[in-house]
Amino acid sequence: LVELASLKVKRSNGPGEEIEQNLAFLRGEICKYSEKFAPLASCCFADIRPYLCILSKASCPEGNSGSPISNDLKLLLEWAKVMWSDNFQAVDDSSQSEVELSHDEARERRAKLRAYIFAIQFVYCLAAECEQLTLQLLEEYAPANKEIALEWRSSLTYLPGVAPKDGGQKEVLPGDELVLLMSQNLQKTASTKASDSSAMPLLEAAALLEEAMDHSPYNPHLKIASMGVYLQLGASHRALSIYQEMGVKQIQMDSCAYLILPSLITGGLYTSAVRLSSSILRLHSSTSKDIKDFASKALQNGYLFKAREMSTFQRAKMRPSLQLLYSKGVVMDCASLLNANDFEEISSGEQISSVKLGTEKGLCGGDEDILRSEQIAIDSSSHFNAPCVIHEAANATSDDVCVYSDNRDMDINYFEILHRKQHLTQTEMVTDSLLKGHTHGLLVRAVMAVEAAKAPKKGKVPKSTEEIAYRCQSLTRALAKATHCSLVSLDADSIDESMWKVFSSLCDVIGVVIIGDAGTESDTLLGRENAAVRLLEAAVLSVNKAQTSFNSGGDARGALVCQLLPNCIVPIYTMIETTARLFSLFGWGKRKRLTKAAAGALACLALSFRSLVSDLLQAVTTHRRVEYGVSNETSLVGEDGLNRVVNEINQSREMTKDRVDPFLDQMRIDLTSYEEEE
Repeated sequence: LVELASLKVKRSNGPGEEIEQNLAFLRGEICKYSEKFAPLASCCFADIRPYLCILSKASCPEGNSGSPISNDLKLLLEWAKVMWSDNFQAVDDSSQSEVELSHDEARERRAKLRAYIFAIQFVYCLAAECEQLTLQLLEEYAPANKEIALEWRSSLTYLPGVAPKDGGQKEVLPGDELVLLMSQNLQKTASTKASDSSAMPLLEAAALLEEAMDHSPYNPHLKIASMGVYLQLGASHRALSIYQEMGVKQIQMDSCAYLILPSLITGGLYTSAVRLSSSILRLHSSTSKDIKDFASKALQNGYLFKAREMSTFQRAKMRPSLQLLYSKGVVMDCASLLNANDFEEISSGEQISSVKLGTEKGLCGGDEDILRSEQIAIDSSSHFNAPCVIHEAANATSDDVCVYSDNRDMDINYFEILHRKQHLTQTEMVTDSLLKGHTHGLLVRAVMAVEAAKAPKKGKVPKSTEEIAYRCQSLTRALAKATHCSLVSLDADSIDESMWKVFSSLCDVIGVVIIGDAGTESDTLLGRENAAVRLLEAAVLSVNKAQTSFNSGGDARGALVCQLLPNCIVPIYTMIETTARLFSLFGWGKRKRLTKAAAGALACLALSFRSLVSDLLQAVTTHRRVEYGVSNETSLVGEDGLNRVVNEINQSREMTKDRVDPFLDQMRIDLTSYEEEE
C-alpha cells in the first residue's frame, strides 16, 4: 500500500485538493507500516526511507526549502516524536548495571529499542530533507544527544554481549545505531560552526565511536563512521588502522578502497597509499589470469553460460575499473616519496635515519632518472602496471569518463542521514588520474630528451639527429595534449593551475634549448637562450602567484601540503633539476648565474620555488601544533575518552609531519645550491 500511495503522489498533476489527498494517504500508510514493523525489524527505516524522500519533495516544491515545513511533514515529525518518547527506556545513568531479564522481557525491550531507533532515524531523515531548517527541526522534534547516550548505555546492560574475538559468531549490538545517530548529529553540528569551534563536536563523535567499537568490535558501520570523523580531524593514521581492522580483502579492495585511499595522500602516508594501490593492481592482474583458467574449465565442462558470464565480468567490470585507474595514478605520484622506515620487513631496531627523495623508485631529478625512465617506458606496455596510466592518458578522449566502470560500493554508507561524507566523483577520479598520467609521461619524455641532447661546439647550436628530433617532438605533442587536459580538470586561478604553468614552462624550456628552430637560419644559441629566459621568467611569476594563494588559504593547510607534494612539488623539482643538467651541458651551469642569462633565470626560478617549499614546511609545522582543549563539561563522554582521541590525533599528525618534512627539507636544501657563484 505504501508503494501504491507513492505512485499516486508521483502521478499527481490535478488540482491542489487531489495532491493533498494523495499526500495524506501516503502519510497514513507510512505511519501504519512503521507502527507495525518498526518494533519487529531493524531494516524498517531502510524500507521506508525512499518514501519519506518522495513525500518531502512533493510537499515542499523546489525553491521553497527555506519556507516553513508543510503540514504533512509537521504531522509526521510530531508522530515520530511521540513514538520515540513512548519507547524511551533509560531512567538515569547512575542506576545502570547488568540485569538479568526473562526471555519475554528481553524481547519487549529490544522491540522498544528498535522502535526508538526507528523514530529518531525518521526525524533525522525528514530534517535532512529540509536543509535550511535542519538544526531547528532537530532541536524541536529529536531527542537530545544526552538522552540518546543514556539509552545506548542502558541497552548495554540487558542485551547479550558480542561473541569473543577468538571464535564464534561475530555479531553487532542493536544499540550501535544510536551511536551512529549521535555521531551524525555531532558532525552536522560541527559543519555549521566556525573551524575553530567545530573540533569539540567531532572529538565527542570520535570518542563515542571508539567506546562503541570497544563494546561492538565487529560492526563495520561503526568503523566506517569512525574513519570519517578521524579524517575530518586530520588523523589519517588512526583512520588507516581502523580500515585495516575491517579486513577488506580480494574484490572488496576494488569496491571499498575509496573509503581511505584519497585520504592517505592528504595525510602524508604515501608508502601506505602505494602499498594499498599495489594490492589493487595485483588483484586485477591475478583476476585476469584466473578468469582465463576458470572460463576454459567451464567451457570444457559444458557450462557455456558461466564462461560467458566470467569473460563479460572481466571485460565490463574489472579491466576498465575506475579504482584500478586511480590506483595507477597514486603509485606513479607517490613512488618517489616512499619511506623505507614504513616497510613491514624493517624492524624498529633497523630504522633508517635519513629519508631521501626517490630512494626506492620514481623520478627525483638525480642521475638514476635515466634508467628509471627507460624502465617506466617498458613497464607501461602492461595494462596492470602502474606506468600504463601514461598510455591511457595519451590515448584518452573527452568521452572516456564513461568508459571506466565505477565499482565502488556506496551502499555501505547508508547509515549516513544528517551528514554525508563527500567522496570523489567518477569524473574527478578520471580527470585527476589522466592528468597524473600526462605529468609522468612528460617527466619521462623530458628526462629521455635531455639524455639524448648534445652539447654545442664553438658557440654554434648542436646538430640535430633523428633520435633527438623524435624525442623532442614526442615531448611537444604530449605537452599539447596534457595542456588541454589541464584546462578541463584544473580550476582557474587555483594553486594547481599555477603549478601546472610552471611545469609546462619547464617542458617548453627543454624543447626550446635542445632543438629550437633546427634547420633554419634564425636558429642560434643566443636565440635559444633568450627564448628559455622568457619562459623561465613566466614560470617565476606563476610560482609567486601560487605562493600568494597558498599563504592566503587560512590556517588548516596541512592536508593541502600533503596533496601538493606528490601532485606538483616533486614533479616541478624534478623538472628544475633535469633542466639544470641540460643547462650545464650547454655551458649555463649553476655557478654562471651572474654571467649567463639562462643560468640566472633558472636560479631565480629555483630560489622562488625554494621560498614556496619553505612556506609548505612551516604550514606542516603549524598543522602538527594544533591542540585541542579537553572540557569536563561534556555530558556524552568522559575526559578519558576525549584524551584517548586527542592522543590519537596528535600521534597521527606527528606521523604526517615525519613523512612530509624530510622530503620538503631535502628539496629546500638542494635548491640552495642555485645561490652559488663562480
